[in-house]
Amino acid sequence: MTLNKMKDHDFILPISNIDVIKQLIPHREPMIMVDGLLHFEDRMARATLTILKENIFIENNRLSETGLLEHMAQTAALHTGYKFKSKNKNVKEGMIAAIKSASILNVPQVNDTIISEVYITYEAEMLSMVSITTTLHDDIIASAQMNTVLKD
Repeated sequence: MTLNKMKDHDFILPISNIDVIKQLIPHREPMIMVDGLLHFEDRMARATLTILKENIFIENNRLSETGLLEHMAQTAALHTGYKFKSKNKNVKEGMIAAIKSASILNVPQVNDTIISEVYITYEAEMLSMVSITTTLHDDIIASAQMNTVLKD
């Protein structure tokens, strides 16, 4: 699906169509680490990822800690992309500027579905500070605070 063929109804929540997700984040295979947007508010979003065995971050049938952190960062990117799209702006590429803190209590297995909630704690032009919590079966498995920056 190209951007020109996208319809406004494609962006009605929840979004689980990977072609629509690709319009909201700058990432491409094999680095797509979100597969659904469940909820959006101005300063919060909730995203999902079902762990597939083909995921490049799989180690011993589990998602690696690096993969989990990348999923968390892409949850923040998905929030930003949806926010920009809702304002008819182009999605911008971003990156993690710093991981201020991270706690990983558990990592999901292949076929598990994780849910991450991102809260925007501070925004100024191209810089955001975010707090992210990831759950598996309603249990918190990870949390992090990151600074993200958008490319101009």
